[in-house]
Amino acid sequence: MKEDKQLGIQFEGKDVYVKDVFTEISSYYDEMNDIMSMGMIKRWHKFMMKKLGDLDGKKCLDVGTGTGEIAFMMASRGGNVTGIDLTPAMIELAEKKIAENNMPAVEMIVGDALNLPFENETFDCITSGYMLRNVTDIPRAVAEMHRVLKSGGVCVVAELARPTNRLIRPFYNFYMNRIIPRYGRKYDKGQSIDGREPAYDWLTASIEGFPYGKAMTDIFFDVGFDDAKFFVKSFGAVNIYVGTKK
Repeated sequence: MKEDKQLGIQFEGKDVYVKDVFTEISSYYDEMNDIMSMGMIKRWHKFMMKKLGDLDGKKCLDVGTGTGEIAFMMASRGGNVTGIDLTPAMIELAEKKIAENNMPAVEMIVGDALNLPFENETFDCITSGYMLRNVTDIPRAVAEMHRVLKSGGVCVVAELARPTNRLIRPFYNFYMNRIIPRYGRKYDKGQSIDGREPAYDWLTASIEGFPYGKAMTDIFFDVGFDDAKFFVKSFGAVNIYVGTKK
């Protein structure tokens, strides 16, 4: 694997590998997200909603929607929401939630974050959670979100990061590099996927070389966002990026 200090870990066939990883973990994705975040993930999502502001009647897009948790949260606040994900198994689970758990109605479609199937300036707001580490071209994914966002719209993205505090980082590294893979073994059984590492080894390794903080907001500016800020959460384990398009 090749690690680019600006664009994360990239390798030939990454798109297929990532799709296969998320197909493998889809049935326990929500449970492991709660474990990986130490129960903080819903607080992160609520902060995202705060940054989106009033969603009543607005057209919203959740990119890399997974099982739909962020999309459902937007819909519960009055948004007209579409969720898009590369992995059909994730979309199937999201649709199952709608059918069986009385979740808010959300249009769920299979599609690629690098080639969003929407016209320019379609959506009032866009979200994405923990998706950018898994794409093969981070600037292009951010540019696509900018393209389909209306003038005056806001884009809010949550992504994992590495704490910069030297007291916090050793505990973070131990948790992510030792504890999470151990929990993951319960589900992925340590089995390689496409001849590469098991699912939860990848999901922790993918943080390496991933741009966060100012490096990520620079990408937002480079693709055309007029303003971009980031907010550090959980002692630096997660950053939430807010970009606006005038």
